[in-house]
Amino acid sequence: MKLSSMMKGWLNPTMTPEKLLMDFVSTGNKKCLTILVEQFNLSLYHYLVSLSNKELAEDALQATWLKVMKNKSQVHSNVKSWLFTIARNTLIDELRHQNKWQYQALDDKHVIVVNLSQELAQADKLAKFNDAITALPFYQREVFIFQQEGFSVMEISKLTDESFETVKSRLRYARNNLKNMLGTSS
Repeated sequence: MKLSSMMKGWLNPTMTPEKLLMDFVSTGNKKCLTILVEQFNLSLYHYLVSLSNKELAEDALQATWLKVMKNKSQVHSNVKSWLFTIARNTLIDELRHQNKWQYQALDDKHVIVVNLSQELAQADKLAKFNDAITALPFYQREVFIFQQEGFSVMEISKLTDESFETVKSRLRYARNNLKNMLGTSS
């Protein structure tokens, strides 16, 4: 006898990331971790590769999941934010280790100039957009990518340990710089 899809849902409800993490922490059930990896691996990789390169992103992603497996002492209320925080800190540590960390102060005079002849030579809009994002200073690029991943300004401020106003300012600078680089109007 086959069960209706509604009854199957009652017997096997979908588990929230928080419940999956709690089950993994308490029981060590690798199936729970596998489901978490399936849910968040691509988003974490996209975030990391947007801020670095393919090899560094892969290394940071692997280190992130290793840290998750080792950290069985706490259960977190927002697993997505917790995972992105671990990934961010891992990437920053690796960039510092490789002496590729850039310290940039943000001010009103910071303007990125784009060579128009290079922009016109690129026909692919996605490539132009990716190039523009890559040209942003690290902190602007980071908050912009976090927002593209669905985080609110308040969540980004918690993830980056920066004030709400600082995050808003960085987002504004990122958008303005992207508009300038892509030649779009307000």
